[in-house]
Amino acid sequence: MSGVVSQVSIIGLPGSGKTTLLAALWHLVREEGAVTALSFDRLSRGNYEHLNALAKRWRAGKIQQRTQQTGMKTVEMRLKDSDDASVDVAFPDIPGEEFSRMWEAREIEEEMTETLRRPALVLLVNGDTIQYPAWVVERMAIAQAAGLGTPAVKPEPVDWSPELAPTQVQVVELLQMLMSDQLGIGPRRLAILISAWDKVAAEELEPEAFLKARMPLVDQYLRSGRDRWMWRVWGVSAQGGVYEDADKGEHFQETETIRELERPSDRIRLVDGDTQSSDITKPIHWLIRE
Repeated sequence: MSGVVSQVSIIGLPGSGKTTLLAALWHLVREEGAVTALSFDRLSRGNYEHLNALAKRWRAGKIQQRTQQTGMKTVEMRLKDSDDASVDVAFPDIPGEEFSRMWEAREIEEEMTETLRRPALVLLVNGDTIQYPAWVVERMAIAQAAGLGTPAVKPEPVDWSPELAPTQVQVVELLQMLMSDQLGIGPRRLAILISAWDKVAAEELEPEAFLKARMPLVDQYLRSGRDRWMWRVWGVSAQGGVYEDADKGEHFQETETIRELERPSDRIRLVDGDTQSSDITKPIHWLIRE
């Protein structure tokens, strides 16, 4: 693959962890002595000052505030592997809310098509904030099991709105749109990263099993082969634990422990099946592999 430059875009719904992943990746590929599947070649788009600021807050265990991200533009970095195969990894300046709006409006903005036409994608899904379907039968069963019986007062009906939809419904619709005729893409590769993995690891499920159990609609859609995705699932904790909100004056011992690590990249956790590492370039490397 020497001489070939592949293209990958990083996308995700609101709060999926795109900025944290960018900060961790920027630190990792430039950390002295780091052994990774892909190494840093050059910055194709964006500026060092902005990325260094993100990485600095990441190393300090500080939450990336929206107000501190003002001025963020599309970042694109070129990485390469040991065979000199290269990949341009784009973090488009598209907020997660825009991906939500895509599925709500069932349309893709023209300015987004360049990013969304890339043949390989990383889709981030926050495993700790999945919005599950609310089944009335299940809620009644739970209430009765807890001895609460049938509520004497019926709850007021709530008008449906798109943001109330289960996460897996939004993800499937988004994936279907990414395979629509409007984009005109054939078979594509998809790396699904279940972020905030440290929050869901107690369930003792491997990432693929987690997807099947917690987002069965996504799992069934991908396995059906309706759209020609070649896909894999990883769990990732790019943050490595609880971070502090500087605006609230927070200070946590867990964050202090993270800061004391000799190598900041040791806080990163990538789970692939039953194996773990701190190399978050592996999913991107899989995407460009023949």
